[in-house]
Amino acid sequence: MAKKKLNTAKTGPVDSARKVEITGIILIAIAVLLGLSILSYTSDDYQYARSLTFTDLFNPDASSRLIQNWLGPVGAYISHFLVYALFGYTSIVLALILGYNGWHVFRHRPIKENGWLTILSIWGMILASAFIGWLNTNADFPGDSVWSGGAGIAISQILQNITGIGSIFILSVLVLVTILLFIDRDLQKTIDSIKIWMDSMKEKLEESRQAREERKAEKQAEREARIAAKKDEIRQKKEEKEEAKKEKERQKKIEQRQKAEAKAKEEANAPSEPTPAPKSIDEIVEKSEEEDRKRIEEEKAAVQNLDTRPRAILEKPDKDSGDDDDDVEVAIYKGEGDEAAGEKDLDKINQERAKEVPVIKYKFPTIDLLNSPPNEGNEVDLEEIKENKRIILDKLKRHKIEIVGINAIVGPTVTLYELEPAPDVKISKIESYANDLKMATASKGLRMLAPIPGKSAVGIEVPNTTRETVYIKQVINTKKFVETNMTLPVAFGKTIENEVFMQDLTKMPHLLVAGATGSGKSVGINTIITCLLYKCHPDDLKFVMIDPKKIELSLYRNIQNHFLAMLPDADEPIITDTSKALDTLNSVTKEMDERYDLLKMAMVRDIKAYNQKFKDGELEDELGHRHLPYIVVVIDELADLMMTAGKQIEEPIARIAQLARAVGIHMVVATQRPSVNVITGTIKAN
Repeated sequence: MAKKKLNTAKTGPVDSARKVEITGIILIAIAVLLGLSILSYTSDDYQYARSLTFTDLFNPDASSRLIQNWLGPVGAYISHFLVYALFGYTSIVLALILGYNGWHVFRHRPIKENGWLTILSIWGMILASAFIGWLNTNADFPGDSVWSGGAGIAISQILQNITGIGSIFILSVLVLVTILLFIDRDLQKTIDSIKIWMDSMKEKLEESRQAREERKAEKQAEREARIAAKKDEIRQKKEEKEEAKKEKERQKKIEQRQKAEAKAKEEANAPSEPTPAPKSIDEIVEKSEEEDRKRIEEEKAAVQNLDTRPRAILEKPDKDSGDDDDDVEVAIYKGEGDEAAGEKDLDKINQERAKEVPVIKYKFPTIDLLNSPPNEGNEVDLEEIKENKRIILDKLKRHKIEIVGINAIVGPTVTLYELEPAPDVKISKIESYANDLKMATASKGLRMLAPIPGKSAVGIEVPNTTRETVYIKQVINTKKFVETNMTLPVAFGKTIENEVFMQDLTKMPHLLVAGATGSGKSVGINTIITCLLYKCHPDDLKFVMIDPKKIELSLYRNIQNHFLAMLPDADEPIITDTSKALDTLNSVTKEMDERYDLLKMAMVRDIKAYNQKFKDGELEDELGHRHLPYIVVVIDELADLMMTAGKQIEEPIARIAQLARAVGIHMVVATQRPSVNVITGTIKAN
């Protein structure tokens, strides 16, 4: 029996294939470590690494702990060499190439296939470093040379020294060629691919356009079909209604005819009634006179009911009296004004509101603190109105302007004459005689409204000889003011029809009071402040008062504990020092910014919604949320403030005017002349 031949060849512990895989894993690991050292490069690491000794590596308190590189001192040396000395952050390409080749080794793929890619990648790294180095040297972009490295900057400088400004052109062309080689080494093939891609994009765009047109045509067809169906439905319903109407009329005629026939039969069957005796002439005359009296009374009642306003009709003079006055009557109307509130109505409402807000114990001012008018309303001067009416009509008649009706509305300070011209009279013709009428009436001022808004009449406002003084108690002690729901109500006075003119400051949202000396600017500001004090609780309103004149707002220093907002280091509650006005306005803008941050956290758009959310307990005090009162900044005489405090004060005023409305900050500014030097364009636009 033949003996088997024994295999005496020795087998190693690891075969060749496994060795190749281990080599690939090692290359990939080296590439990852190299990339981490490059990405975590810091310029200070190299200094700390150089100062290390061998014993410092084992000392936990040594300066090696100051190295921020992810690979420690070894990474600091490697990254310094690659990033700082060679090619900057583009050195990451070396780690990518090493990792890519390691993967090929791990997968048992021949490395020779990557030879061209490896060479092209290294060339691209050097070229990119030189290109970035040129930008860093000439354009200071990027600002740090760590992106290009020392070698990149050196290559770009050598090329620039040789070719000058053409170096950037050469680098750009080389970068473009390198990119094309990366995409495909066959340039013609690349160009053809780009062309094919552009053609395909054009085809896709054309197809999408055609699809949109088809969808649009389909929608148009559906819309037309829907409209046609709707029209048919409407036409059909209309025909049905007309048919039903005709049928109803036909039935009605039949019923009427049947009723008439039935009535005729009843009359024919009924016994004949005796014929009444003929009336005498006296009875007929008496009955006619009675009917005439009733008709005249009905006509008078109808004429009186045409206008329910109290009117005083001036009788026309007789024609025989010799007066050549025209036959136009003037109707006089004086508004009764808003209904006055009770003496204690405002006090009761304020007491109830004070109970609702328990943060500050406060008692509202009573209405008795205000002065009562000496004479409640002036009588209408009929002679003055009659004389003005005669002058106006006579002047217009001389210029052949026919007036068919005239009304006089008497206000506190002026009387408005409403003229109803004939249909063939041009309004511009009446307006052209405004100066003539002013001279004829010998008035201090005359204003013409041609036409009156909302009416088919021309208005002429003539100042009254005796002017009525409107007291603030007359406008505050009215139901319109007492029962208003406005947040910051301000009653400015009375209209020509004696109605209270009132506005909400939050809707305005800022107010500019302008006028010459003595025209009443300070009176207007005091009126605004008084109205707000009578309607607002100290928890809901704060004032910031700046008074360069030092005397106009000084009486409000007594309310500093309730209504006045002051800086912590302020000496006076009323800002009279112009040097401190800038700090005060800057603090207001700071408060505005803080309020916007609170509104942002609360996810609301205005102060009213924020306070309601805070009242409902949806906002936490720990996060800085609080009840936000309205802030009214009052500046009396802005021109003096601009002259003394300088242009720096314009910026906070402009910011408040632009942004502060939503967070409840409003400004009331008074000045004599609102010129560009005082009220700049930025302030005036808001």
